[in-house]
Amino acid sequence: MSCRLFVLVVVLETVADIAIEGDILLRFHQLGEKGQIDAIDRLQVYLSIFAFAHVFQFVVALDAVRLRNTLQFLFLTMFNALFLVYAILQISEIRNTWPQGEPQNSTIPINILTAIIPCVIGVAELAFIVLGWSIWREFGWKVFKLLGADLRIKTIYMHYQIYECLLKFDIFFAIGFSAQLMTLVLQRTDVEYYITVAALPVSLLILIAGHLAARHENKPLMYVFMVGCIAGSGYFGYKLYRIIEHRNEDPYKSVLKSLSTFAALSLVFLLTTFTWACIVMSNFGLGLKNNLSNSKTRSGRSRGSDSRHSRQFSSSTGHRMSIE
Repeated sequence: MSCRLFVLVVVLETVADIAIEGDILLRFHQLGEKGQIDAIDRLQVYLSIFAFAHVFQFVVALDAVRLRNTLQFLFLTMFNALFLVYAILQISEIRNTWPQGEPQNSTIPINILTAIIPCVIGVAELAFIVLGWSIWREFGWKVFKLLGADLRIKTIYMHYQIYECLLKFDIFFAIGFSAQLMTLVLQRTDVEYYITVAALPVSLLILIAGHLAARHENKPLMYVFMVGCIAGSGYFGYKLYRIIEHRNEDPYKSVLKSLSTFAALSLVFLLTTFTWACIVMSNFGLGLKNNLSNSKTRSGRSRGSDSRHSRQFSSSTGHRMSIE
C-alpha cells in the first residue's frame, strides 16, 4: 500500500509540475521578439531538464517498487529535495526573464505559477519522508524472506543496491550536462558538439555494462566499467575546470551556475560510483549471486505451484458442483 501511495504522489507531482512548466514555456513562446531571445532559450532548456527530471523520477520510482530497493526510495527523497532547491532558484530566473510591464493573457500571473512549483515539491517531499519509513519496514521483511537472516549477505546486498542507485543517477546527470552543453554552449560547427553526441550513447553502454558486471559478478566487464568511470571523471573534471576558467566569458557566463552544478554532480557521482564498484567487486563470490538466483527460482516454483493448486481446486470444485 505504501509503495502505491509513493508512486501516486510521484505521478501527481510530475503531472502538476510539468503542466505548470508547460504553461510557462507557452507564455514565453508567445512573447516572440518582445523577450530576451538568449535568456528565453536558456530558460527553455532549464525547464525542459526540470521536466525530464520529473519523468526520470517517475521511472526510477516504478523501478524501486519492482526491485524492492529501499535505498532507491531514499535516493529519490534526496533527489526530490534537490528539485526543491532548483525550483526555488528558478523563481528569480523566470521572473527576471519576463519583460517588465508585459501583459499576461492568463488568469494566473507568472509570479504565482513560479511559487506553486516549490509548494507542490515541498508537499511531495513531506509525503516521501512519511511513506519512506513505512516502505523501509515493509521491504525489510521482504528482503529477510529473500536473503534470510545472514547479516553478511544483507550487507553485501545493501552495497549492491547502493551501487545500482548510483548507476541510475549517473545516467541522469550525464544526460542533463550534455543537453545543456550542446544547446547552450556548443555550436553545430564545433567538433566537440559531435564528440559529445557520440560520447553520450557510449557512456550509457558503459553504465549498462557496469550493471551487468555487478549482477553476474563478471570481473573483466567490471574492469572495463571502472576504466570508463575514470575516463568520465577526467572528462567532467576538465569541463568543470574550463567552465570556471572562462566563467566571465561568453557563452559560459550565462550558464555558469547550472552547467557547473551538473558538471560537479556528475564528477562526484562518478567518483562515488567507482568507489562503490570496487566494494561490489570485492564482494564477488561471497554468495549474493547464488542467493538472488535461488530466490528467483524459489519464487518461480512457488508461483507455479500456486497456479497448479488453483487449477486443481477449480477443477475439483467444478466437478463437485456437477455431481450435486
